[in-house]
Amino acid sequence: MPRIKLTKSAIDALPTPNLDVVYWDTGFPGFGVKVTPKGRKVFVVLYRTGGAGSKLRKYTIGPYGRVTLHQARVAAQKVFAAKLEGRDPAAEKREAQRRVVADRVEDLLESFIAQRLSQNRSAGEISRLLRREIGKTWTGKSIHQITKRDVAEVISAIEQRGAPVAANKALKSIKTFLRWCVGRAVLDQSPAEGVPLPAKEVARDRVLDDRELANIILAAREIGGPYCGIVELLALTGQRREEVAGLTWEELDLERRIWTLPKSRTKNAKQHRVHLSEQTLGVLKRAGKRGVFVFSTLGAKPFNDFSSAKRQLDQLSGVTGWRLHDLRRTCVSGMARLGIAPHVADRILNHQAGTISGVAAVYQRHEFLSERRQALDLWGAHVGALLDHRIELRIVA
Repeated sequence: MPRIKLTKSAIDALPTPNLDVVYWDTGFPGFGVKVTPKGRKVFVVLYRTGGAGSKLRKYTIGPYGRVTLHQARVAAQKVFAAKLEGRDPAAEKREAQRRVVADRVEDLLESFIAQRLSQNRSAGEISRLLRREIGKTWTGKSIHQITKRDVAEVISAIEQRGAPVAANKALKSIKTFLRWCVGRAVLDQSPAEGVPLPAKEVARDRVLDDRELANIILAAREIGGPYCGIVELLALTGQRREEVAGLTWEELDLERRIWTLPKSRTKNAKQHRVHLSEQTLGVLKRAGKRGVFVFSTLGAKPFNDFSSAKRQLDQLSGVTGWRLHDLRRTCVSGMARLGIAPHVADRILNHQAGTISGVAAVYQRHEFLSERRQALDLWGAHVGALLDHRIELRIVA
């Protein structure tokens, strides 16, 4: 192979050969420029992985023109420095290229959904969000190409659609996905770390007063059907919307007045028992058994038309600016007014971290079943009295 002093003018003057030719730099052994029959000129480095007689490695720096001679010399020096540290830059480069091909965002996302989200109660909703926001936007890209700016642009696009709350939710889900990639050693660090939430989150504190609560339940009864039962059961038990909406007859023991939520349907993945007060039993009896699900039009699948039903409920009740989840807060706040101890209310709500926490929570395994039964009976009687009073007022009026 020819050896010349590599300068810009010397490289520009190199002829186009019939076969690949490498011109090695006389002043920098192992550094050269390869010229192809098509006239393409590429900077390369040749080095041994060990001592004399060890395997030769060729490292391609890049094409002349896109890479200047000075930049190529600096890159060559870094290659030799890495070799002195016992590393193999060429092998590292091949591995990086392999990872770019292998670690596609869409493939990792589907693995994340199958392995991590499958046990999540909101798996369907989060999966759709991730597929829509990053599955399509980043399709064909390697996870290693994703930068902090890419994450920020996705979130900014959602925010510009006028959905700051949705942008917050998307960012949290993306961060969870990227942390999962870090945990699997696919990424060294998440490009989403440090990206701030686009909208300030304000904890809701809406608690319905007795008049509002009674008006809402009575309006729900006017609507009738499965939605009526869901609203009333939410108010009487303080459980979560999806837990009540997905209630099956198999979970109920009406004789013992117990509703057993399987761990597959609870937020903390723990089985949860809910005592059924007289008022709650009345709701269930009115529902009528049509199939597997208690609150269903035909029994085959649970009720899910919440948006339109909620609009109708607001109109009939005259109560606005509230959500169904506020019934849960109203329930626990109402029990507090009736003298129910906070730790008992926490057990009723199946909170992961309640008033008993830290070391005490490790040793405290008592379920307070008797106290929970008394609390829900007391709350049910209170709600029943409110409804009776409102009905009497309407009759008089």
